[in-house]
Amino acid sequence: MSNVTQELKEMMDLSGRMNRRSYVMNLLTLYGLGYIGAVLMSFDYITKALWVLGWAIIIFAIGRELALASRRIHDLNGPTFLAFIYVIAAFVAIFTPTLAKIMILVKIGLSLMPGDRDTNVYGDPPESKMVV
Repeated sequence: MSNVTQELKEMMDLSGRMNRRSYVMNLLTLYGLGYIGAVLMSFDYITKALWVLGWAIIIFAIGRELALASRRIHDLNGPTFLAFIYVIAAFVAIFTPTLAKIMILVKIGLSLMPGDRDTNVYGDPPESKMVV
């Protein structure tokens, strides 16, 4: 159980840096996880437990996206508070179609912009492998 707790802490850690490939793959995984959460929430007529489980999955996905955005922004030598703005804007974009289009462009931009090649304030450059 200790290993699971340690892995969850590392997954939600806001420090460090993340390369583009890891960001894209983790983001695609989160989209799938969010979809599963939304589908479970739609089965609330069967049992409220599925609705609660769906919300738990969505809340986990939001926290994980904050950690991913934070690490990716750190790779670009940006501050952590930009990740909080990113997640809040992504939530508001659910209800605002124009902002949703802008957020898609922001996510594409984070996926395409190369990070700092050298050590920056947030640590050494990330390894050139996929990291969860």
